[in-house]
Amino acid sequence: MFTETKLRRPLQKLSQELSDFAKRQFLNSTVYKGGERRQDKRHTMAIPVIVIRLDEDNQPVGDPIEVITRDVSPTSIGFFHTDALDTNRIAVKLKLADTEVNLVVLLEWQADAGPFYGMGGVYVEKLDEFPVGIETA
Repeated sequence: MFTETKLRRPLQKLSQELSDFAKRQFLNSTVYKGGERRQDKRHTMAIPVIVIRLDEDNQPVGDPIEVITRDVSPTSIGFFHTDALDTNRIAVKLKLADTEVNLVVLLEWQADAGPFYGMGGVYVEKLDEFPVGIETA
């Protein structure tokens, strides 16, 4: 799907304020004791991940952005960012321990979360690689 020589794009880094906010959300969360309505169990975690907006053909739009997760399940992901994303389709580069997976996520919701935005969606496709190279310096 992507060319051998992917364009490298600058990464919009995660702000310390957003990272601190996500950690507070995690530390102050309470265990839900009611009946679970979701088919898959969500795991609360605050880890940085990289996303990029995609068009309907899974082609990258704009530059990659570092966001922070709020929860992850086998079928979906939720995260926080400083702004709402003006798209409903993103690629996510998710690293856990020594494993990396690149997924297309269809965003199903976006909402104010205090001074930031919460959003989440479902995995719709696994990618062989992230759509762009990333400049981190």
